[in-house]
Amino acid sequence: MRLFNYLLALLILGSNYGCSESGSESSVTSYNNARASSKVVADIRFPETISGGNQGGRSQYIAYEHFLTTELPAEEVEPVFHKLQLLCQQEMEKECTILHSSLSNDEKPYGRIHFRTHPSRVDKIIDLASEQGGVIQRETKAEDLQDVIIDNQKRLEMLLQYQSRLVELEQKSASDIDTLIKVAEKLASVQSDIEYSQGKKAKLFKRTQMDVVQIKLHSKSYTSFWAPISDSLSHFGENLSDGLSEAITAIAYLLPWTLIALFLFYMIRIIWRKTRD
Repeated sequence: MRLFNYLLALLILGSNYGCSESGSESSVTSYNNARASSKVVADIRFPETISGGNQGGRSQYIAYEHFLTTELPAEEVEPVFHKLQLLCQQEMEKECTILHSSLSNDEKPYGRIHFRTHPSRVDKIIDLASEQGGVIQRETKAEDLQDVIIDNQKRLEMLLQYQSRLVELEQKSASDIDTLIKVAEKLASVQSDIEYSQGKKAKLFKRTQMDVVQIKLHSKSYTSFWAPISDSLSHFGENLSDGLSEAITAIAYLLPWTLIALFLFYMIRIIWRKTRD
């Protein structure tokens, strides 16, 4: 146990071990495989610049998100919605992913679709969404992820170094079962932290490499002078029945109060006549 305490103290101080002993070959092999898989994501490098769309050179740490709201004729909302889906799914293939889509075909059709796509494809999507109508709003947001990316990279590198030292300590403590159990538990915990940092790095990498585009398709609220009149006439019967039902409901509520008011008025009148006489 003195040897283990000595080695653990050296590990905390960050020293490297120069020699190794034989033992626990299967455990060492499994963690070496884990380390190899860890480096797949750990070795991802963010490129210096990304060019595409109308943005020119882009910082490696900036994530872009585009918003577009268009107003279309009611009959064009659904066709444009499906064209956008096909554009992403067929023409752009791996360079575009649909994150969310919804379509409402009520009196005023409405569509919403969100993409994650390569920056060079952003203008094509926006042009298709707006070619049949007018643009109500267009906005681009940029989020600086430099601090998050750098902090996550440093944490991942530290975890990989710590994992390597734990494997070396496991090799040196092959004859001590209690020590092997404790080191194995710590290795499992470190591996879990490494996988979390890998997932976060991959997500950040995707955010900086691919833009998010949010499209909203509104139908025009006014098309012609006669359209509102025609719409009102088409709903005349329905509106008339609704009005009559509301009037009947109002009478039902007012009738008891009217009777109570008449009764009180009659009683007050009787009392007033008696006091007058």
